[in-house]
Amino acid sequence: MAEIGNDLPGVTKYSDHEVIVTPNRLRKAVRQAGADERDPIVEAEAALIELSAQFGSWMEDECAELDKARHLLHEEGFTEAARQRLFRAAHDIKGHGATFGFPIAAEVAESLCRLIEHGADLSPAPLTVIDQCVDAVRAIMRERDLANAERTAAELAEGLRTLVDDLLGVRGREEASVEIGADPPLVPGEGES
Repeated sequence: MAEIGNDLPGVTKYSDHEVIVTPNRLRKAVRQAGADERDPIVEAEAALIELSAQFGSWMEDECAELDKARHLLHEEGFTEAARQRLFRAAHDIKGHGATFGFPIAAEVAESLCRLIEHGADLSPAPLTVIDQCVDAVRAIMRERDLANAERTAAELAEGLRTLVDDLLGVRGREEASVEIGADPPLVPGEGES
């Protein structure tokens, strides 16, 4: 095998093939920590543990914002501003829920996001489903310390996901990601009839 310097690309030759080896310039930028230095990952984890005491109140704030957005939707109807505010509030819970220790609330918020984003006509019938999703997120937060709360919350999240799938015309969990979350074609004209 041929030796290659760290600054220039080279080729490592084998009996049946060759491999182009690019320089690793990042190696110069990395400094090895000494034995007396603190590990930044350990420090980050400690900071996360310290912040975790606030996660519940942050999620309660997120739930309050979701409830306000729902009330705005009731007052204004399905205006673009009301729809966007509700979507942002649900999307924040969807994104923060698992990190803050409330993954089931995040699942319900995901169903709500899908309904808002992919529901072509949000008529009064889905308004009750929106209310159910918002109330479910709030209940999951409020009742989180009760016995069997996690199991009940999981069943509630599953039921709401199924309901949203039915409203959106999706026939199963696997199909939901294909039909709703499908990426646009990479080649122009592909997928057009």
